[in-house]
Amino acid sequence: MLVTMMHDFYDALAQLAIYAGAAPTERQQILNRVETSQKKLKELAQLAPLDYQHKFELVEAEWQRVLGQKAEAMELYDRAIAGAKANEYLNEEALACELAAKFYLSWGREKIARVYMIDAWDCYARCGDRAKIDELEKRYPQFLLPILSPEKIGANPLATVAKVASKNYSVHPSIYSSVSRHISDFGVFSTLLKACQALSSELELDRLIAKLMQLAASKTKADKAVLVLPNGNKWEVAAASTIDNLGVERAIGLTSAALDENSEILPLTIVDCVKNFLKPVIVRNIAENCDRDSDYYILKYQPQSLLCWPILDRANLVGILYLENRLNAGVFTRDRLQLLNLLCSQAAISFSKAAIYKKSQDYSQQLERLLTKFSRTEAQLAEQKQMLQAILDVAPIWIWMVNPKGKVHFFNNTFCQDVGAPLSAFLAAEHYKDILGENAANCLVSDAACLAQDSPHYSSETLTLVDGKQHYLEVTKVQLKNSQGETVGIIGLGVDATERKQAHELLQQQNQQLEQTLKDLQQAQLQIVQSEKMSALGNLVAGVAHEINNPIGFISGNLTEAKRSLADIVEHLELYRSDAPKSEIANHAEEIEIDYILEDLPKMIDSMQVGCDRISSISTSLRTFSRGDKDYKVPFNIHDGINSAILILKHRLKANESRPQIEVITKYGSLPKIQCFPGQLNQVFMNLLANAIDALEESNIGRSFSDIAADPNRITICTDVLGEGQIQIKIADNGTGMKEEVKKQIFDHLFTTKCVGKGTGLGLTIAHQIAVEKHGGSIEVNAEAGVGTEFAIVLPVKG
Repeated sequence: MLVTMMHDFYDALAQLAIYAGAAPTERQQILNRVETSQKKLKELAQLAPLDYQHKFELVEAEWQRVLGQKAEAMELYDRAIAGAKANEYLNEEALACELAAKFYLSWGREKIARVYMIDAWDCYARCGDRAKIDELEKRYPQFLLPILSPEKIGANPLATVAKVASKNYSVHPSIYSSVSRHISDFGVFSTLLKACQALSSELELDRLIAKLMQLAASKTKADKAVLVLPNGNKWEVAAASTIDNLGVERAIGLTSAALDENSEILPLTIVDCVKNFLKPVIVRNIAENCDRDSDYYILKYQPQSLLCWPILDRANLVGILYLENRLNAGVFTRDRLQLLNLLCSQAAISFSKAAIYKKSQDYSQQLERLLTKFSRTEAQLAEQKQMLQAILDVAPIWIWMVNPKGKVHFFNNTFCQDVGAPLSAFLAAEHYKDILGENAANCLVSDAACLAQDSPHYSSETLTLVDGKQHYLEVTKVQLKNSQGETVGIIGLGVDATERKQAHELLQQQNQQLEQTLKDLQQAQLQIVQSEKMSALGNLVAGVAHEINNPIGFISGNLTEAKRSLADIVEHLELYRSDAPKSEIANHAEEIEIDYILEDLPKMIDSMQVGCDRISSISTSLRTFSRGDKDYKVPFNIHDGINSAILILKHRLKANESRPQIEVITKYGSLPKIQCFPGQLNQVFMNLLANAIDALEESNIGRSFSDIAADPNRITICTDVLGEGQIQIKIADNGTGMKEEVKKQIFDHLFTTKCVGKGTGLGLTIAHQIAVEKHGGSIEVNAEAGVGTEFAIVLPVKG
């Protein structure tokens, strides 16, 4: 599978490389072939993105290049390079850099192409791909000038490979004499002088390290430098830097300074060798001296030249400098070693000077910090003392301190002002009683009590102050003890609680008044409730009286006529009993119209029976409406309750001289009996219907009889079953409606829209309590000004 994948990868790149020179008929075949390879690479990239994502993106970049999509190609080249670098595919990173350089070169962007070409050369060099390096140097020498014109390196008779651990490397003790025998053997003396002066002028350790790293790398042509310094009993990497392809020095980030955790930065085996033998180790040509037992770092990165140099101060190891050149062998020539030897000697001296300077700076800074802290503390103490004095003086309470014998040490300004004596007078007196006089009596008692106990002492004292009035004081006193636990004084705090005491007394009076007011309010509320009940009872009595009056009047009228007719019949029967002549009987029958009486009397009796039935119906409705509730819910037909309320209010619904009859439209659904308190619900229905009638009569103000007849007053009652075991009753009118602010308060206690004498503000509050609290339902109002009002009640079937 791996071979197939690599074939698809390189085949796609090869096909795209020949695309530009292919015939028009072959180009589509090339794109189809690349598309097939990309599908496979995409699937692999989804399964293993670390291994294949950058390969897919590199082919995609080449594909976009041949299609002329330059912006997309630029993004994909960079992503492919970054992916290959992140996942350590060095050869594919080199290939991606080379293809990107060619892309920018074909676009005429030579400056950008140079950067990518140098990166490609660097990657091939690290891969050890000599053929590709030679090809790039031959084809693109103008782009590789920064790295193809190094200083000529002569033969170095001192270059040797130190064999570490007595097997691979040996240390040559003669290296120092070889290097430093004749100072005139290397270069220009001024160069050395300037370098040494640069090091000796640095007293700060960080700047000294940076200068040493820069000089060592630049003077020896190393492209990497690492400095190891002691830190207590441990050795740590103090700094590490590298020279990039553009000749710019860049610091190497370290996750840890510990030496044994930086095997990716430098060869630890060689560093240990230098640390143990205090001699330099130089590798002139890694290819000739590297075997399978070499250091991990050398095997992995294979720098072409390296050296590790001890920095000695009077035979004491004070540092280790590691230098390498990744690409070129034989870099560390005799002249460069001589210069490095003298630089390290100067560095040892400078390290010692820097350490002394740092200690002096640290001591100076520490001393300065202590002086500053002392000055700041002294100033803070003075400021705090002044602030404390100011706080004590403006505090609205008494604060004082006396010794056990009553000698005053301190009284705050509030105390002195209230008693009318200056602090100087108290301080001059042997005992504060000499100033306070009779006022000191209670104070002396509380002082004695305070000295007799370790815990704070609380007392209440009454003093006559400068205003001549008696003041009630709440006093707290506590013993002041020294470090040996001996009592040296008493600290006291006093609060003038006169106003608080007066306020407490006033509050008690107000509470008593409020209790009486509450009783009066409760009594008034009972009267209002009673008034509401009487109002409801008035509606009930008026309605019943009006409804019963009609059939009774009808029966009364018929009884008079029936009595007269029955008297005529009895008189006619007496003629028969007295054997009166037939002519007299006939004349009497014609006189009283016996035939009409016999025909009309049964009708009168039947009509009186209808009136009696009506009275019986009214009585039944009255019993339904006014039935008493028990302490538990009972089944009840809601329609019976609504009908009884309509019947009781029927007299208010009838037409009068100012309006036609109010229409009542009932749209009853098929409701089951519900568990409820019937009497309470009847009260709700009566209240809502009465309010609807009031609203309709209010809406008729200013309207003529004909206007009302054209748009008649109407009350609509609808009932229905809701889901989840609930029923709904809606009572709506087409009256005046109500505004939004009225809707928000409509169920509030004692809120009413009616004029004085007509409403108590309790009807709808009681209705809300009955529906919500007593029955676990809800009642809501929907209204629009000028349109009408609708009350919707939802009740549970099972209570």
